[in-house]
Formats: sequence, C-alpha cells, structure tokens
Amino acid sequence: MKLRTISKTVIPDPMCFRESKSHRQSRRGATAVEAAFTLPLLLWILLALLDLGTAAIRMNALSDTARRIGRRATLHGSMSPPANGTWGPESFSGNMVSGTHYAGNLQAFLPTMDPQSVSMKVEWPDGEQRPGDRVRVQLEFTHDSLVPGLFPWGPFELQGTSTMTIVN
Repeated sequence: MKLRTISKTVIPDPMCFRESKSHRQSRRGATAVEAAFTLPLLLWILLALLDLGTAAIRMNALSDTARRIGRRATLHGSMSPPANGTWGPESFSGNMVSGTHYAGNLQAFLPTMDPQSVSMKVEWPDGEQRPGDRVRVQLEFTHDSLVPGLFPWGPFELQGTSTMTIVN
C-alpha cells in the first residue's frame, strides 16, 4: 500500500482502495455460491417456525376448547335444573362432530383442524355427577407437518386436558 505524507500526517493513497474489474466479477460468483448455500437453510428455518407455530396454536386451541367443554359439564350436574339437563356419569368417547351434545358449537374454536379429526373423551373420575365431583375432558389431534418429509419430526399428537369440579 502506498502512503503519502502531508504535513507529517500519514494517509493511505485512495487509488489503492479501488477494486479492479476482474476482482468484482469474481466476487459476484462468490455471492451466488453463498446465496445458494444460505437461502435454502433460511427457507427451511422459516418453514419449520411456521410449522411449529401452527402446532402451538392448535395445542392452545385444544386446551381452551377442553376447558370450555369442562365448564359446560360442571353446570350439568345432578342438581342442575331440568331445563339444563344432566350430563354423565357415563363416559363419552368420540370426535367433536359425534359429541355435539358436549361440544355444542365449539368447533369454531378449533382453527385449522377438522372437527372429525379431533377425538374427545369426557369422563367423571369420581363416578358421579354430584356437586364437588370432578369431570375430565380430553381432546386429541394428530398434527401433520405442513410440508411432509421436510422436517425430521413426523406427525405428533397434541392434547388438551381440563379437569373441573361440578358446581350443581
């Protein structure tokens, strides 16, 4: 590097910082190679975040819906008014469509999930539906990847459970 001296101050020669035309052309090739390696990795990470984010939303929706069904069941105990009707103590196993008596119109709270694919189990662990007894609601859904085969994880089970005490 050439240096010039001006009043005892050393500054670099601006001509030494200019790149030659051939150096710039070879750098374009390096940029293309770097992009070819990093772009697929970046897209894979973004798709993985989207997939796991969707799974998290589904899991939260399952938990919220199980809580809502449990809340409804606590109000349909043996002491509830005849207009409300009583639920249980027989266990129920089915899906959100076949269990409309329990699920009501809660399918809207399950975004991106087919209600037929959401299995539901409602049971009374204490064997009765008297005030102070418990009701347990369990919802399950199999989360399939948005892009099958792209991620190391396969389909996995999501579960939302709620156990509540019957009020009346």
